[in-house]
Amino acid sequence: MDRADLEEGGLARRLFCPDLRLADILELGEAAAQHARVLRLGQGDELELFDGRGHSLHARIEQLSKSRLTCSPTGPLLTIPRGAEVVLVQCLVKGKKLDDIVRMTTELGVSAVHLAISERCVVQKTERDDHKVERLTRIASEAARQSEQAYVPEIMEPAPLAQVLLRAPDEAARLALTERSAEPFELPQGRSSVWLVVGPEGGLSARDRDILAHAKFAAAGLGRAILRTETAAVVGVALGFSALGRRR
Repeated sequence: MDRADLEEGGLARRLFCPDLRLADILELGEAAAQHARVLRLGQGDELELFDGRGHSLHARIEQLSKSRLTCSPTGPLLTIPRGAEVVLVQCLVKGKKLDDIVRMTTELGVSAVHLAISERCVVQKTERDDHKVERLTRIASEAARQSEQAYVPEIMEPAPLAQVLLRAPDEAARLALTERSAEPFELPQGRSSVWLVVGPEGGLSARDRDILAHAKFAAAGLGRAILRTETAAVVGVALGFSALGRRR
């Protein structure tokens, strides 16, 4: 069975299953059951399951209820190797902008999103923030399902910018998307990954830029226009993949 056989009305019959260890029956939770109903699937229908870590397999629905979905594998476990990696360091933003950033950059194939607290971030402790990473991970899983990405990006808890920058490996290219920068978006030759920093609504402060320079993150511009932070994140990730020569 090929991909075309698993599509109906332009919608891929593809669901997220965090554990694809081969077994006679695969148990999926309420979210997957809801997605299956949205896709108008039922007992006996064929679909593709993916675990967000590069693995997938074809399966058949055995049972579907409001809160439970069970499937039986009908094919082998397949593995898609991860190629070049783009990691986004996103300084915290207000409202639902972060939801949109995670959704859109996941569709592009971002490897991870590290949440950072910079000088101009407006950080408010609310009930919604208590489950931010959990919620963002659900958003990323759904975006990966819809866009047919094999990997779900890891969403990292917010931490001070200087602390987050220490996580970047030595071999990664490092760029900070800075408004009004005359420096072009260019990567050193021979790199297979890039870390991109995007500031909050108020931009990166002079102190933030000192922190970035100390961590060897070079400033890079995205043209003459002053972009919203959510726009800059999406454009930066897309340019990162283009510069690394990876087709998504």
